[in-house]
Amino acid sequence: MSIRESGRRLRLRRTGRIPPDARVRHYDELGEEAQVLVRELAGRPRTAPEPGELDDGDVVKFTDYYRVRAR
Repeated sequence: MSIRESGRRLRLRRTGRIPPDARVRHYDELGEEAQVLVRELAGRPRTAPEPGELDDGDVVKFTDYYRVRAR
């Protein structure tokens, strides 16, 4: 998995509200590495290295809507 030079960690949190300025990404539009990451993190309190495709504040439509948080 490619890790950004920033070394930030990513977490997904289920959300029922999508901010109007959020970039919404559909699971099937993501690359294979990002899809694996979404499957592993959706609904779990874990973090992983941030892939290049997802940014802090993005929303991913998977089995539900998940907001990307990166630190």
